[in-house]
Formats: sequence, C-alpha cells, structure tokens
Amino acid sequence: MNDTPTHRCPAWHCPRDVPDERLMCPLHWRLVPGPLQRAVNNAYYDPAAGVGSQALRAAQQAAIRAVNRTINPEEGQGA
Repeated sequence: MNDTPTHRCPAWHCPRDVPDERLMCPLHWRLVPGPLQRAVNNAYYDPAAGVGSQALRAAQQAAIRAVNRTINPEEGQGA
C-alpha cells in the first residue's frame, strides 16, 4: 500500500496520478521545454519562496500550458 499523497497529472486528458512533489507524470514532464523545467524547479526549491509562492504557481502554469499546447494544439488558440 502506498500512502504517498498524489494528484492527477494536469496534462490534457492524462489519467495518471503523480506524487504531490511532482508537477506531472514523467511522460508529460519530458514535453516541458528545458527553460520551463528549470523555472519550476528553481521556484520549487527556492528557500525564500518555494511551495505556495506566486513564482512557483506561475512557472507551473506556464509548464502546463506548454504541454497542453503540444498535446492539443487547439489549446493555444482563442482568448
């Protein structure tokens, strides 16, 4: 039995659960451009900000948008 807290991968239509300390499943994380991966990691491990910070939220949202545009190009269209 695994008691590690998890959440659903935020990539478009991904059914995988991932540990809370990870943003998304390994398959989709590999689709995140390197600079965005570094931004997420830097914000996550920043002792002055870290979890719950605006910098981390912004980096995570940018990474999720980038992956979702790759998976579903219509995601990047519109408003």
